[in-house]
Amino acid sequence: MYRSEGAAPAAGARRAPWSGRAPTTETISARDKIVDATLSCIRQYGIERTSISAVAACAGVSRPTVYAYFPTRDAMVAAAMERSGAAVASRVVASARRRARTAGEFAVEALVVARREFRKEPAFYPISHARTDPWATDQRLTEESLALTRSILEPIVDYDPRLAPHLDEITETLVRWLLSLLMYDTKRTSNEARLRAYLRRMVEPMIDAAGS
Repeated sequence: MYRSEGAAPAAGARRAPWSGRAPTTETISARDKIVDATLSCIRQYGIERTSISAVAACAGVSRPTVYAYFPTRDAMVAAAMERSGAAVASRVVASARRRARTAGEFAVEALVVARREFRKEPAFYPISHARTDPWATDQRLTEESLALTRSILEPIVDYDPRLAPHLDEITETLVRWLLSLLMYDTKRTSNEARLRAYLRRMVEPMIDAAGS
């Protein structure tokens, strides 16, 4: 994922001059407007073409106002991606819980729904190795991406408490499955019914074995 807003900016990143005025509680809604506008710009233009100027225009605020909340473009985009990721995670968990009766079924449903969610938002595909990608840095999964996926999969322990010691390993394995499902399609994954049947054959036994 992106760095948190408090992280040091990358070398060469542009900063606005400090005005001496910190954002107040009265104007805190401006931050939400900026984050919402950032998401809108990402959907319309993609991450690389989302700029401070475009977000300011979309939010109806000035560039200095954006800089008052986010010292760099990367910090602004990070906040937007964090919000989007949290919303996706919430939807995935809710949908998987509705359909699943076992730990293996929960894992399968989480993969099915996660693929659906990311395909509805192409700008958020976690498959690029660009530095602005929230999931991968230098072709390695980041701790942030694994933490987000872990939060999605934590309910699996409610179905089978024996899986608790293996949750990190299950998380990394299913992230790799998700990346593959987003990148490639075959007859086995061409629609959700086929995908679900395929994952039940391949993923459920793995989850069952981890808990045995």
